[in-house]
Formats: sequence, C-alpha cells, structure tokens
Amino acid sequence: MSIKCDVILQWTATPDQLTALGAALWPWCIRAAGDTGIYQYLDNQALADLIAGKLPMSSQLSWPGDGRGVHLQVRDQVSQDRQATIDSLRRSIPAKGIEDITVDGASWNRID
Repeated sequence: MSIKCDVILQWTATPDQLTALGAALWPWCIRAAGDTGIYQYLDNQALADLIAGKLPMSSQLSWPGDGRGVHLQVRDQVSQDRQATIDSLRRSIPAKGIEDITVDGASWNRID
C-alpha cells in the first residue's frame, strides 16, 4: 500500500528548522521505502536544499508553493493505514517549520 503525504513547509521556517527537517526526512524516507531499498518519491535537490537550510525550489516539486507554504511530496510504502503513517511521521519529523502534513489528502491534525 502506498500512502501519499504532502509536507507543507512554512514560508517563515528558519534555516535551522529546515536543516532539522531535511536531516529527519531522509531516514524516514529510507524506512518508508520498505523492502525495495530505493526511495524514489523525494526530489534529491529538494532534500539537499532542506539540509542546506533553504526552502526547496526545485522545478520537480509538484506544487512549488501556495499561500500556505512550499510543498514536498513523499510516500509511505510500509505503513498499513493512514494512522500508522501519521504516527510514524510524528515520531520522526520535527513539527517546527511545518505548516501542515496531509496524509492521503487529509491533514495529519484531523481527528478520525
């Protein structure tokens, strides 16, 4: 099962927050790849920008930005359902600098 996630970064995220997010996102993506061992859903340039403390502006981003912030798409290949993906993201990803994360189209803050 592949669960689509949209990480929306705050326009005002600090370089330290972006670096922390990039450093946390990469191990999460490796885990989310499951048995394939290859994670093909995150643009390498976007990840490099985050680690360097910059908002990613790659031409490969699905939504370069909107009123809420810059969007990055990732996928979870190993979680069994939306709640498991949310739990995994909450354990792994720092919330500072993030406007929202949507998991299968709904905010991770939505109460089911």
